[in-house]
Amino acid sequence: MPKRSGSMIGELALAMEAVAPRRLAASWDNTGFLLGDPSLPLRRALLTIDLTSKVLDEAIASRCEAIVAYHPPIFEPLKQVTAMNPRENLLLRCAVHQIALLSPHTALDAVRGGMADWLADLIGAGERAALEPAGRAAQVLVSTHVPVASVDAVREAMAQAGAGHIGDYSQCSFTVDGRGTFLGGFASHPAVGRRGSLEEVAEAHLTMIASASIQGEVIQAIERSHPYETPAIHVVPLATELDHAQGQGRTLTLNKPNTAGAIARRLRTSLKLPAGTVQICDAKKSRRHERVAIVPGSGASMLPQALAAQCTLMVTGEAKHHDVLLAQDNGCDLVLAGHTNTERGFLPHFAKLLQLHVPAVRLLVSRQDRHPLANI
Repeated sequence: MPKRSGSMIGELALAMEAVAPRRLAASWDNTGFLLGDPSLPLRRALLTIDLTSKVLDEAIASRCEAIVAYHPPIFEPLKQVTAMNPRENLLLRCAVHQIALLSPHTALDAVRGGMADWLADLIGAGERAALEPAGRAAQVLVSTHVPVASVDAVREAMAQAGAGHIGDYSQCSFTVDGRGTFLGGFASHPAVGRRGSLEEVAEAHLTMIASASIQGEVIQAIERSHPYETPAIHVVPLATELDHAQGQGRTLTLNKPNTAGAIARRLRTSLKLPAGTVQICDAKKSRRHERVAIVPGSGASMLPQALAAQCTLMVTGEAKHHDVLLAQDNGCDLVLAGHTNTERGFLPHFAKLLQLHVPAVRLLVSRQDRHPLANI
């Protein structure tokens, strides 16, 4: 194993969690640290929308130890990983070259200042709110008693599992020092002292907040990092609350209402897209839209939320034919700029956000990552 020096891959995972907390991801998504060893050193990481063979070649040539792919390279459950399957072969190649894989996906969409807000900034100024607010409710306090010498290791393990996020702060914890006692039975193997003897140990009561959806992972992280055979772990649920500033999609109430055509042209210019790239479904060309729904990527599934929020226009990347007809029937116009066109331009901004947390790591934005279709 390479000698540890400088930053480690686990620090990039923590940076990802700080910038795009997994608790904000959609329930169906697969985000976070997907492949690799967090203890390996990290000097360079490559950011991309999609992990393709050309992107992986670029990462290898650039001597990157990690790839942050916006779209999760591992999404559906894997029953096998073979070289015969092109997608699985990419995973094998990453493992062979010891390149870790991480993905923020819908967590990056949802976070305040993330991809959805960036896309809203390109459309116009105005008041905004999450189209589907994130639930703060499903949060718990997870605590354990740890020997003082092991507190840092357990805290770091809990943080890597996603615990310790409060607002814009990460790795938040609280400790209270005390004395713990135990009497090991005949079959026990105590980390401190001897079995059959009442032991007293200087311990800290360590507490961190976590999303209820990752409660199991945080508990497993404690069990893996804790020196005791059977650590005492307490979980306390917190009160229900919604975060209207974060969540999937955005509603934008424009200070200056505008037509769908003007919004489409402004978006095409801001995204630097060629003519003919942006599609529009505009029932009344003279209608000025005040409330706009914005969803990066493929956002037509959120049309019911857009209609409930009284949006008369939805801006997203792509939509199925029948979703376009459904929007039309409900009086909601559409601007479709292309799935990854509404995502790729955010990567340089994402790199800057991550860089604040891993200043010693060189973050590269892929030059081989591109839209798979061409305009003719």
